[in-house]
Formats: sequence, C-alpha cells, structure tokens
Amino acid sequence: MKKYHLLFAFFLFFHLLNGQNPNPPASDPLLTPDEAVRIALENNYDIRLSKGDAEIARLNNTKANAGMLPTVNLVAGDNVGLNAFQQQNLADGRKIEAYGAVTNVFNAGVQLNWTLFDGRRMYIAKNRLEQLEALGQLNLQSQVQQTTAVVLQAYYEIVRSRLQERATTEVITLNEERLRIAEARLAAGFAAQTDALQARIDLNQRRADLLNQQILTDAAKRALNRLLVRPPATPFSVDENLNNTYAPDRAALLQRMTAQNAVLLSLQKNAQVAALIVEENRTLNKPRINGIAQYSAQRSDNGTGFLLNNTQTGLVVGASLSIPLYTGGNLQRQVDVARVQAQQADLLVEAQRATIETELDNQLTFFTARKQVLALEEENVRNARESLNVSTERFRLGQTNALEVQTAQNTLEQALTRLNLVQYEMRTAEIGLRLLSGDL
Repeated sequence: MKKYHLLFAFFLFFHLLNGQNPNPPASDPLLTPDEAVRIALENNYDIRLSKGDAEIARLNNTKANAGMLPTVNLVAGDNVGLNAFQQQNLADGRKIEAYGAVTNVFNAGVQLNWTLFDGRRMYIAKNRLEQLEALGQLNLQSQVQQTTAVVLQAYYEIVRSRLQERATTEVITLNEERLRIAEARLAAGFAAQTDALQARIDLNQRRADLLNQQILTDAAKRALNRLLVRPPATPFSVDENLNNTYAPDRAALLQRMTAQNAVLLSLQKNAQVAALIVEENRTLNKPRINGIAQYSAQRSDNGTGFLLNNTQTGLVVGASLSIPLYTGGNLQRQVDVARVQAQQADLLVEAQRATIETELDNQLTFFTARKQVLALEEENVRNARESLNVSTERFRLGQTNALEVQTAQNTLEQALTRLNLVQYEMRTAEIGLRLLSGDL
C-alpha cells in the first residue's frame, strides 16, 4: 500500500508542477502591465482629448487674452456719391449749379486702443488664465491616472481568467485519473458502472467549463485591446502572476492623498478660479481709462463747386474715461452670483476630500480582510489537495466509493476558484488605493 501512495504522490506532484508554471511557453508576445499602461498613455482616446484641453488652456494663457496689450487696426474707406442736382451760393454772389456731380471721399488710418486702467481687472484675468492652464494639466494628470487604473484592472482580469483556466485544467487532469481508476475497477469487477459514468459526466462538465472560461479570457483580451486602441484580435499573453507584496499605511496614504490626488487638486484649482472670478466682477464698477492714438489721411474730391478737393493727414491722441453710475444692480448681481459659485466650489472640495477619505478607509479595510482570507484560502487549497490525494488512493484500493473522490475534487475546484478571486480582489484593491493616493 505504501508503494501505491508513493506512485500516486509522484504522479500528482509531476502534474501540478507542470500545471502551476507561472509563465508557460506561449507563441503570443508577452504583454507586461507596465507595457500595457505605456501603450494606453500613448494611444487612449480620453487621454488624447485631455491633452487637447490642456493645450487649449495653455494657448489661452496670454497677456493679450487678459486685455493687457493694445490692439492696432488698419482702417480704410472709400465713399463715392452721385448727386442728381447740386447748388452752391458763394459769398461773392456767384451761384454754382451742377447736375450729376460725382463726389469721392477716401480715408485711411492706423488706430491704437489700449486699456490703461480697469481697476486691476486685466491682472486678475491673467492670474485666472494661469490657474486655468494649471487646471488643464491637473485634469490631464487625473485622466492619466484613471486610465492607468482601468488598464491595470482589465489586465489583471485577464490574469485571473487565465489562472481559472489553469485551475480547471488541473481538475480535468484529476478527473481523467479518477475515470481511469473507475474504468479499471469496473473491468476488474470491483466497482459498479455508475462510478465510471459519473466520472465521465464530471469530466465532460469540466471540459465545458474550460471552454467557457477560454471564451471569457478572449473577451477580456479584446476589452484590453480596446483600451490600448489596438485591433480587437491583436494577440498577446500576460504575466500570470497575482502575487501581492503591497503593504499600505493609512497615515502615509492619507498624506499623499491630500498632496497628490488629481481629482481633489483639480477641485481645489477650480475653487481658486471661482474666487478670481469674484474679484474680476468686483472691478466692473471701477473707472475704466482707454488710451487712443490714430494716424490718418483723408482726401475728398468734388465734381463741381468752389472746393474741388481737400487732403488731410495727421496724428490724433486721446483718452476716454468710463465710470458706471447706474446699472440697475446688474453689476452687484454678477458679483453675488460669482460669490455663491465660489462657495459651491469650496463645498465640492470638502465633499470630495470626505468622499476619498471614506473610500480610502473602505479600500484599506477590504485589502486587510482579503489578505487574511488569502492565508485561509491558501491553507484550504493545500488541505483540499491532500484530501483529494488520500481519497483517490482509497478509491484506487477499493476502500471508498467514487462519491468521496467526487466531493474532494469539487472541494479543490472551489478552493482554487476562491483563491484566484481573492488574489484578484487584492490587486484591484491595491490599484484603488494607489489611485486615491495619486501613486499611479
């Protein structure tokens, strides 16, 4: 009997050694998590759109857009008139009458307009444009981190599915061994035919489970290819490893969350922009001084009359002053609305800070619990394999029935499934914690 134990243990160890290889040979090129993230950051549509928004904010951040620089315009005009009848009475008593007289007035000039004072509105506007440019970069950073998290979750979903395939393959091999034993005992007259039939039914069911799992793996690969903006059928293999050595610390995570969380920083920048809009609107009731300079030339031609043509050139310099005296309370309304919007922006910051801190605690609790469950499930897998080893050998020697082996196989299959799921959940929890702390 000891000889049979040794032979079976050797067979099972050899099978598990081949089935548990974390990186089996594959014809498809290996895609690592880092490589997947790199491809996504280069090609993902959402990131490219965010880059465009950030570039627009950068282009808008100019002194001219804030109203700090003058505008210079070239103006010109030419007016031609046809008078049906024209009569002029001169001082010396002469009278000039003309029919169909043509007049032509041409003017051209260069005009300069420059806001010299507007209650510091232009400087506040420039500061607001700078904050909007910074906000564009923060929004881009947030999109990069969100995309990174989604890509990694999609990647590890493929890994989880592949590990489930391996677990099902292991169970299939064990079912094949159980079927061989049942058929051998049936041929020797030591067992009923139902044992062999049930073993074959279970084997076919596990083979069907493997096919279904392979379909899920292919669908997960297509989903990742879509995130990477690649053709859905692009072949690749993954690093089939869900081992986790991440050790989160709440105090450190909370500190990094406050300093690095892109969503929180974006809301804070929005609040700063809203506060600047309040200051801008407060300057609307201040005096406004515009400087004006124009160099122009004008020539007028008359078809008849005492003055046949007149030409003028010269430089004009001046300034205009505008002071709002009464606007029906409209300016104050704009200030009040901007103030309420600034208060709302501050509330959004506080609400987001509370939300992500709560989510941080939830993810930490979940990660810690999954880590404890992982140790239990690893022990369950070891015990289930040992139990199946003993039950299979007892069945081989005729000391038990096929039901005990079937139960042991089902127990191992369930333990492997739970183990893979726990490992995947720990990975997704790690990704969530890194996203909240701005570490992605």
